[in-house]
Amino acid sequence: MGSADVDPDLYTKMQNLTSTYHRDVYPAVSPTNPSNSAAGKVVLITGASRGIGKAIAPSWAAAGASGIALCSRKAEDLTSTIEDIKAANPKTETLAVSCDVTQDAQVASLFAQIQQKFGKLDVVIANAGVGNQGSAFPKIGEMDPHAWWNDMQVNVRGVHLTAHHYIRTFGPSPSGTFINMTSSAATIVIPGISSYNMSKDACIRLVEFLDVEYPELRAFSLNPGIVKGIAKMEAYQPFALDTVELTGAFTVWLSSGRADKIRGGYVSVNWDVEELERHGEEIREKGLLKSKFLAGVLGPQGYAFGK
Repeated sequence: MGSADVDPDLYTKMQNLTSTYHRDVYPAVSPTNPSNSAAGKVVLITGASRGIGKAIAPSWAAAGASGIALCSRKAEDLTSTIEDIKAANPKTETLAVSCDVTQDAQVASLFAQIQQKFGKLDVVIANAGVGNQGSAFPKIGEMDPHAWWNDMQVNVRGVHLTAHHYIRTFGPSPSGTFINMTSSAATIVIPGISSYNMSKDACIRLVEFLDVEYPELRAFSLNPGIVKGIAKMEAYQPFALDTVELTGAFTVWLSSGRADKIRGGYVSVNWDVEELERHGEEIREKGLLKSKFLAGVLGPQGYAFGK
């Protein structure tokens, strides 16, 4: 089958919850839509020097955020991100901090600096992450164990420390939003990417724990889709049509209050937010966005084999 025969929306359709899907910004999620206003909000984006973290920052400025804190391992690498923010909204204040999200003391210092400058923090986007398995897809037993474990360290420990110090510093405010940037890779098992997939799956569970431990906090795991210009795996290139602007806009929508009925679970930027809002009660009651232990339905009589 040639490239002309490939349906570029194939993977998007396979993982779609709503009957309508999107791959670019549309009015309901637009940062300039008054119902998505971030006026007065202060936002933190980790891993903001490149990739998705860098690209979503201007969406918050366009939505009217009063302050955006950014972190990366080297603060000087955030200069370009700050320029993008100022281009979108010159009034948005910024704070650039050097921070390795796997280091407890550095993460604690990050939140202390945010508190000192802004006095509050409304939204955290835990975006910092790595994937060391690369395009060679080494299996367990082939991949260097230190590189394997580093994926877990950065992707799980980093998100945990970010959530921990957010809550310790600012408390689980009802106006607060915590967004874990995950991946659809967390939902599948294929050879050669165990450390990345497992780490992303673990963070989805971490968000579920945040939801039950702090029900007043908005917590979400967000899949950015197959992002154009950012997706790295060659096999996904024909399908990489999701714009990073859609991811930025979706994070703004998640913090608006309009997504409260679906908080605590996994969501994708491709899903239509008006359908999510309309069916929010059913989604929450049935746990449609939550992890499941086994595919089988268990009960007092056991699984209904052969039925």
